[in-house]
Amino acid sequence: MLPALCVVAAAVLAQVMVAVDRVLPDDLSSPWISWIYTVGIDGSRSMLSSIGASMLGVAATAFSITISVIATTSSTYGPRLVRNFMADRGNQLVLGVLVSTFVYTLLVLRTIRSAEDPAAVFLPHLAVNFALVLAVADVAVVVYFIHHIASSVQVDTLVRGAQRRFGAVIERWHPREPVPTTEPRSGGGEVTADAVGYVVSVEFQRLSALTDEQDVVVELAPRVGDHVLASTVLAHVWPAGRAQVLTDRLRQCVRIADSRSADQDVRFAEQQLVELAVRALSPSTNDPYTAINAVEEVAEGIATAVSRPRPGNTIVEGGVPRVRYGTVGLEEIVDMPFDHIRPYAINHVPVLQALTDLAARIEIASIHPEITARARRHVEVLLEQLRASDPPPHDQHRIEQHVAARRTAVDDHERQMTDEG
Repeated sequence: MLPALCVVAAAVLAQVMVAVDRVLPDDLSSPWISWIYTVGIDGSRSMLSSIGASMLGVAATAFSITISVIATTSSTYGPRLVRNFMADRGNQLVLGVLVSTFVYTLLVLRTIRSAEDPAAVFLPHLAVNFALVLAVADVAVVVYFIHHIASSVQVDTLVRGAQRRFGAVIERWHPREPVPTTEPRSGGGEVTADAVGYVVSVEFQRLSALTDEQDVVVELAPRVGDHVLASTVLAHVWPAGRAQVLTDRLRQCVRIADSRSADQDVRFAEQQLVELAVRALSPSTNDPYTAINAVEEVAEGIATAVSRPRPGNTIVEGGVPRVRYGTVGLEEIVDMPFDHIRPYAINHVPVLQALTDLAARIEIASIHPEITARARRHVEVLLEQLRASDPPPHDQHRIEQHVAARRTAVDDHERQMTDEG
């Protein structure tokens, strides 16, 4: 979208600059403006042609570099991170500016008229000189692009970007103030999805306004991130007779696409971090330190979720529960990194230690006793699987010592909190 806006802006700018040139007098008497008129018709055409051709070539090179980086990123870190790279505003801006310069020079070039042309002689001096300014700016943009693309493919940048997306979606679904919770109802009129794909997002504000306007109650059946078929029930409506009337408007409130997005999907946002760790532990990559980095970064989002009330599932309008929706439980959020990473990390002592640290952080941050017990149980499963794999005694001893130290730290924290309370 951003490159397209840049191209439109370049086309508008070219027309505006040429229009300004048409009303400006060709007055060479003023030393303040005479430098603008130093380039003749042939020189202007050559300069615009050179700038346009070179910028188009640089843009093609930038596209090639981008595709190469995407291929490398996809094979190394996972195809789901490719969309994050393409959504980067810096990359979009660079490509947009380079292509826009080509469009600008092309549109200005077509307005130049020489003495041999049937029309009157016209040379848009101001527009031509502004093209030179754009060319200089493009050089700075290219330098920025080289630096930006080199830093964007570093694993630390990828992990941190995934962590920010995970943290943002956790903040969305786990606010500090509790959200109302209601139990599911039975019956109701059914609205089917009438599309195949993933539930990417829900316009809750629009949906809430619709239910209040129509005086109905709606319960969304799939959660954000679930895959649906055309015949899958998308929502239940009460009174049941209103379902058919509101079918189209309800479907417009739920976006279904071919691929998932991390904007509202907690599981997908967390999965991106977990996938980085799993791929780092594959035999072809064998990079346990990247896995440790991913485990450490996922801890912040999980700790935030377990330190707050369980996510609510109901929107209330005017004192009436209008919209009920499915949420991702804390158990799912806590389980994912342990269940997905542990099988691949059993031969990597540092990664197992990082998982143990993650469990300790969850225990310290959690305000839910059942989640605390769940985190401790994951450590026990980790030890059971480690012992079953018959590791070297030295490695087993290191892990057991690490687990004991973390449990001591958690117990000390609990005693301190009890004393302060």
